[in-house]
Amino acid sequence: MIITIPTVTSGEKSFVSDRFGRCNFFYVYDTETKLGKVYTNIHKDGQGGVGVKASEFVINQKTDVLITPRVGSKSIDIIRDANVKIYEATNEIVKTNIERFLNNELKEL
Repeated sequence: MIITIPTVTSGEKSFVSDRFGRCNFFYVYDTETKLGKVYTNIHKDGQGGVGVKASEFVINQKTDVLITPRVGSKSIDIIRDANVKIYEATNEIVKTNIERFLNNELKEL
């Protein structure tokens, strides 16, 4: 399973960004290999449509689960249409949010 999380800084010890489309990075975690990879959000400073571009990034990573505090209305439709489940992030670091998801402790949006 692939989990994607928008982050403030890079790595599993980063806090989750509250700005999905304008986050600095995305942390993509594979539950099978237990490895995560950090990607820079190259669209964060765009004039518009950054949420849609972030949604496309999530889908292109073959994401099964997106963990984020919130998602805009256009993005949520795109992500859900791709059968990606969205869960509400806590105010904790990425690693803790992944653990909470795996323990069924996060609320589905």
